Amino acid sequence: MDNEQADDSQVQVGDGCPVKHYESGFCEKSPDLCCVRGTLTFSLRYDFIHRVLMVHVIRASGIPAENSEPYVKLCLLPERRNQYKTRIFKNSSNPECNEMFSFDISYANLSSRMLQFTVYNFVRLTRHGLVGNVILRDLFEKSELSTWTEHTMQIISTPGKDDFGDLLVYLSYSTADRKLYVTVSKAYNLRPMDITGASDPYVKIEQIYQRRRVKVRKTSIKRANLNPVYHECLEFDLPLNEIEGTNLLVRVMDWDRIGHDDLLGCCVIGNNSPMPEGRKQWMDCFRDLTINAICDDSSLLITVLLRHVSEKSVQAKGSSTVGTWYSILDEVPEEFRKVPKAKK
Repeated sequence: MDNEQADDSQVQVGDGCPVKHYESGFCEKSPDLCCVRGTLTFSLRYDFIHRVLMVHVIRASGIPAENSEPYVKLCLLPERRNQYKTRIFKNSSNPECNEMFSFDISYANLSSRMLQFTVYNFVRLTRHGLVGNVILRDLFEKSELSTWTEHTMQIISTPGKDDFGDLLVYLSYSTADRKLYVTVSKAYNLRPMDITGASDPYVKIEQIYQRRRVKVRKTSIKRANLNPVYHECLEFDLPLNEIEGTNLLVRVMDWDRIGHDDLLGCCVIGNNSPMPEGRKQWMDCFRDLTINAICDDSSLLITVLLRHVSEKSVQAKGSSTVGTWYSILDEVPEEFRKVPKAKK
């Protein structure tokens, strides 16, 4: 929960109008799963004449030294149609921003909006690094929008790793249909990495056999959502004799109306996965039952480990599945890049 402390005193900023000051923290995860990456100070006021929410980004303080070129991106959730960003502050852990932005929105609609600030570190020639987020909920409760209201809030990030998000995937195999069913359940805490547009994630899965791309399947696009829920089942033809040599490259992509879609993160499932959880889930899916399978050329007898599952689809009969959470990688592992398409 947010801890607020309203200062009874008022301070003067900008145009000399009085500003009420609040200090608050925000953390959706439990404290042991979050870390503070500094604070952000900003003020708000609603302009009833022009019907805009005015946001004054004042300063950031205590940003870790390794993030030496920070900038702030801000938007109103959940729509994300209008996004703004400050200039980049070079060699500064305590940048004085002093930049003004405005969102065209009716006063009545503010009750259903959240104001999100995302602090990035500018990195040349590569993906910009995420420092952390500030989210202000309940704009009516947190601000007296008829006058300038100043807030100081913690910049929150996940400790111990670069937080590219998490993805929940289920696997199940039908021995009768020779099909692998991959259920993309949901993702959590995806990064809003598009500098020029909104974050509209979808999941793209490539079936790779012996370093050749066999099939590609995609989920639907979830617009303006960093915690999308899919519950979509994608099916892949998978003969028994190809199980051992098959891997799944799972990419979480950000759909863009113009230009190329951007990679938000990925994971690999299969015997050749660089991720231990990817190898384990694949083994668990085909663990329980041992049968003999004849290769297509009938010249080689091989043993394949299979899980005994329903001969119908996953949804129809509710066959057992193997689910795993993945902390997704920021880039595709080298051995899975530029995989050519299989010849028919």
